[in-house]
Amino acid sequence: MSSSDSRHNNAAQPSDDPQPQTLGATEPVEPETTETAAPVRRNGFALIPPAAWGLFAAAVIAAFAGGYLVGVNSATPEPSTESSTHTQAPAANATDTPDTPTFAEVQQAGLQPGTAPVRAKAPAAGWDSYLFGPREPLQSAEDVLNVHRRNPADPFAIGAIDAPVVITMFSDFECPFCARFAQVTEPTILDKYVNDGWVRIEFNDMPINGDHAVAAAKAGRAAAKQGKFNEFEAIVFSQEKATQGHPNNTIDNFVEFAKQAGVADLEQFRTDATSDAYDQVVADARSYASGLGVNGTPAFVIGETYISGAQPTEVFEQVINMELMKVATGKVAVPSPQAATK
Repeated sequence: MSSSDSRHNNAAQPSDDPQPQTLGATEPVEPETTETAAPVRRNGFALIPPAAWGLFAAAVIAAFAGGYLVGVNSATPEPSTESSTHTQAPAANATDTPDTPTFAEVQQAGLQPGTAPVRAKAPAAGWDSYLFGPREPLQSAEDVLNVHRRNPADPFAIGAIDAPVVITMFSDFECPFCARFAQVTEPTILDKYVNDGWVRIEFNDMPINGDHAVAAAKAGRAAAKQGKFNEFEAIVFSQEKATQGHPNNTIDNFVEFAKQAGVADLEQFRTDATSDAYDQVVADARSYASGLGVNGTPAFVIGETYISGAQPTEVFEQVINMELMKVATGKVAVPSPQAATK
């Protein structure tokens, strides 16, 4: 991938309605956009069967009932380019509805958090730094929960593997709006939901911002190989506070971030991050996201609900509580974690 890759903005025009909209109401507004890539399949991973590509892409529009859009009441951001700079567009206001449960109501409903460790120990076979894709094939929109891997060898996840709700996140280390989510919203989710076993977060590569984004994704996988992806992710995004637009980090930056993250073997990290070992899986991960109908970053599937963009923290809390209540009332069953690799 190069910085000359074709990208365009499919964003909707601003609306006067400050309410979050369902996904059938209008086209999503997404700060970082990319053209949909052709499906790519990789041995060892069940992705989307060819017949289901159109069906699941349509799920972004039709099937994620209660989904939210970013920037409904904001200016439309420009497409991302290697040389562009970004300002923070005002996000839509979060608004409670009579059907929106509170976290206290979820707990009163008798739901119990997961009991597995928030930070799992490395499996006997080691962390799978080549992991991507869903846990099982996605035959139709009804299979949305298969997006969440719940894989014990997943180095890109944080949170109990048996948590009631999983957040599957599609992100790009070069995306300023992804950094905003990491800096503003993710700490609240970690503190309130993840650390106590209610929610698990699973990261997915979607490097749509040229060569620097691809290099960052490879560096992330190099850190994941040594079990330090979450620490590396947090440090990379924290460094973007002083950056206007895309950070355009280099390998020397990544090595420094890896050092801060506690990556033990920095020479091995540098070798892994700069080799071609992760080229194919990074490309496949991007194609997987595009095949789901995700065309911008950040994007999230929270339980069964799709959120596009760096929405206000309150919106994420509303959706998390809604999805937790679905589990509490038996409307959604929590899938069992995948078996550990021997």
